[in-house]
Order: sequence, then C-alpha cells, then structure tokens
Amino acid sequence: MSPFGPFYCVFRWDLSKFDCPDPSKTTEVRIRLASESEIGSVAELWYEGLGQEEGSPWMNYLKKWTPTSAGRWFLDSKKRLGAKMLVVEINEKIVGINGIISERNSGKGRFFTGVVVSPGYRKRGFGSLLLHKTLSDLRREGLRWAEVETIQGIPAAKYLYPKYGGMGIQVPA
Repeated sequence: MSPFGPFYCVFRWDLSKFDCPDPSKTTEVRIRLASESEIGSVAELWYEGLGQEEGSPWMNYLKKWTPTSAGRWFLDSKKRLGAKMLVVEINEKIVGINGIISERNSGKGRFFTGVVVSPGYRKRGFGSLLLHKTLSDLRREGLRWAEVETIQGIPAAKYLYPKYGGMGIQVPA
C-alpha cells in the first residue's frame, strides 16, 4: 500500500513541451536554493504546511515525521542524492519550498517534498512561482520529465499542478 493511502497519484510533466509563461513577481519576492543552515526552518515549514493542508489528508503520513527528522531527511537527500531545496521568500522570510532531485540517468526530476507553501501565505501565487521555477530549471538541466507523488484532491493536485501542464496519473494503492 502507498504511504499516502488510497488516493495516491502522480503528476508528470513532459519538459520538452513545457512552455508556460513566467508568473509575475514583485521585487520583494525571491526564489533561490536554501542554504544548509536553513534546512531546519525549511523542514518546519514543510511539516507545518502539510499538517495544515485543507482536509488534513497528510495526518497519517506525518505521524512518522517531526520537523527534526524531516530536516535530517532533507540533509541526507542533499548529501546522498544531490537534492536541492528551492525556496521562495518574501522580504527575506521563507514562505514556500520544493525539494528536487535530478535523476540524470533516467532523465527525470523528482519533487521529493512537493510544492509546500506556509499556510499564512497561500493563494498569493507563491506555489506557482516555485513550480514554474522548478520546471524551468529542470528543463534547462536537460531533463525530459518531472514528477511528484501526492494525494488526489489536495489544492496543489486540483489547481496548481494541472495549471502548469501536469498530467495526473492515478496509481493503484
């Protein structure tokens, strides 16, 4: 059974066809890679963001995690797999993240955290900025596909991922 339960799905992008316009951002907004010293606060944002997802679909999944264990996972993924933590910040405060692993052998970029935005900053376009930057960077790296594992029905699966051409693929539990 999937760690996400019975409503697990995958969104996939064909990066050779990705041609979405860059969403607008103000000068106060910056998208960049998180430094190693920021991983703890990034993990807290990830944990809080999933924990406060509409309808609480991640609660069983989060029983296996704490912000500290997530931070260790993020650092380990960086060291072993070359993972990157892309963050969006506004006025120097990190408000969203996406953890990415570039699998050059398979030609695939994998979002290992999914796009997560702090609850107080949702519905302001920060998820769109992160997703667009992620897909653009993976395409520039020469990767063919991008993929994220998620739960059907959450806002990112209903609105964000399809907005940028993500094709939902239902996976049996």
